[in-house]
Amino acid sequence: MQTFFPVTLSSLKTDTIIGCDIYLLVSDNGRSRYVLYCKGDTAFENEKRELLVRKNVNRLFIGKDDKQKYSEYLESNLQHILSDEKIQPEEKAQIVYGTGTTMLHDVFKEPVHRNIVRSQAFAYNMIDYILRDGRAAYNLLKITSHDYYTYTHSVNVATIGSLFARNIGLNEKDMKSFCTGMLLHDLGKTKISSSILNKKGPLTDEEFGKIKMHPETGAKILRESGSSFKDEYAVILQHHENCDGSGYPYGLKKDDIHYVARLVHIIDIYDALTTRRSYSPPQKPFDSLRLIKTEMYNSVDHAMLKSFIKFLGGHSG
Repeated sequence: MQTFFPVTLSSLKTDTIIGCDIYLLVSDNGRSRYVLYCKGDTAFENEKRELLVRKNVNRLFIGKDDKQKYSEYLESNLQHILSDEKIQPEEKAQIVYGTGTTMLHDVFKEPVHRNIVRSQAFAYNMIDYILRDGRAAYNLLKITSHDYYTYTHSVNVATIGSLFARNIGLNEKDMKSFCTGMLLHDLGKTKISSSILNKKGPLTDEEFGKIKMHPETGAKILRESGSSFKDEYAVILQHHENCDGSGYPYGLKKDDIHYVARLVHIIDIYDALTTRRSYSPPQKPFDSLRLIKTEMYNSVDHAMLKSFIKFLGGHSG
């Protein structure tokens, strides 16, 4: 028996081919059933939309197996969706986060040129949205995931990092470059066994040695993909460097670490602490920040940490 997944009318652009069948849930003599409304290979015409608007219907359905196709549709129409003032801010945030998660799942599954370019397009659209919508910070921070997967973690870091970057005054060009870098900062982990990444006990020296290779591996994947990136490499290569020189892969000290990599380093730690891992439950934001301040203080940029704490405090309610 086919199962269904809800989507919203406002996310569907008129006169586009959605790529998956759209259904209505109707009640017939007390029984509910799903009725085909628009086939996936035909245009979603304005007449179809207006009929639903008149009937005050905004909740539609797709087959659960078509979630990937629907997400790809959202991704290709993201610029239009985010500029549509009729779509509620909370819904836009859900679309941004869900689209980014699905897109990055594809990137980490198959880190090739066509998927990596998708991450750049998504980053640019997300930054446009953040700069245009004053409520973006609140709505996005409210829905970041608390379950840790490499791709959800990367979306979290890019989301929080981009919002914080705006808060401290980065310009639009830099925000777009570094958002792409944040989405791809753990790209090198695609070459590490999941048995190491999800290990519940302590890592051996050999296993940790493999973990420490992922920044350089990520940069290598990016170069070999043929993608024309520049500033993004700083985030990928330096996000595990510590200000006291104890980090990896190069043991750089504060003044030699790119300021955005110092920013990402703090958020990378914060998100890892506040999300559920295979070996530890999520910590509360306050406890995570206290842990960073007391046990990792020498490894992070003090002024940036202070600004980050202030930023989170302004969006905590």
